Order: sequence, then C-alpha cells, then structure tokens
Amino acid sequence: MAERDTQIDREVDTDVDVSDVDLPDDDGGFGVDIPDEALDETTRESSGGIRERASERVGISTRGLAVSAVVALVGVLVLGSVFPFGMVGNLLGLFVAAFLYGTLAGDSHYLSIGLASGAAGGIASVLGNLTLTLLGPGIPIAAVGVVGGLFAGVLGHYFGRDLRDGLTREV
Repeated sequence: MAERDTQIDREVDTDVDVSDVDLPDDDGGFGVDIPDEALDETTRESSGGIRERASERVGISTRGLAVSAVVALVGVLVLGSVFPFGMVGNLLGLFVAAFLYGTLAGDSHYLSIGLASGAAGGIASVLGNLTLTLLGPGIPIAAVGVVGGLFAGVLGHYFGRDLRDGLTREV
C-alpha cells in the first residue's frame, strides 16, 4: 500500500424512478408467461416420476443398487465362506467383493454399495448367529453386522477405485 499515493473517488447516480416502469399483472412482474392450464401429457411423460427424480437427486440408480446387491451377496456367500473366520470372514468377503467392483466399475457407487453391503452384513450376522440372536442380545449383533458391512463395502469400493485411478492415470 505504500506505493499508492492517491485514491480515486467516483460518484455514481443511483436514483431510479419506479413509477415509470410498466409491469403487467399477468406474469407476476418477472417477464415469464405463466400458463393457466395444467401440464399436458407430453410434459408429464418427459419429466419422469418421483422415483426418477429422487434417484437423480440422491445419485443412486436401481440398476446400480441391484448390481451392488449382487456383489454384496457374492461377497458374503462365496468369499465369506472361503475365509473361515465367521462374521469377520463375511466382512472380509464384502471388502474383497467391493474392492473388485470398485476396480472394474467405471463410475462411483458408494451409496449403493454401502446400502447393499450394510444389508448383507446385517443379514449374514443375524443368520450366522441365529441362536444367540434369538436367545440373547440380537440387536447389537445385527448392528455390528450392518455397520461393519457398510464400512467394509465403502472402504473396499474406495480402495478399488483408487487402484483403478492409479492404473489408468498417465505418468
């Protein structure tokens, strides 16, 4: 600021007379024609339903959720049975399946893989410990399965996408 010796002051006249502006009453004063009739059939068909609008807003599609559910089920049933560690093996299977899905998929599906792996982890933990669930504290076991499945799926998908990004990026 030491180099600056003078400051320029400008005055601008901002007085506007609103009474000279002619605003029509039918468009609300915004210059937009508002139709009185309802939407016609072509506009309704092109706008999509509430499910389509919600999926666009949230960023989840039914196809992506279905693929994520299949991946989670494969992770729990196939890979979880390979690892002989009970519920930890199921979570490890979810992680590996989500990792492979993240590596192979072109888009990110964090929400769908999180929902699917959380549901699969919860169901696997309840069914894997059915006697303890029915006779003892069933809710904490299901909660551990849901939260563990959610984290295993999202982290596996994240690391798979990171590997894909590292392999496809130019050096």
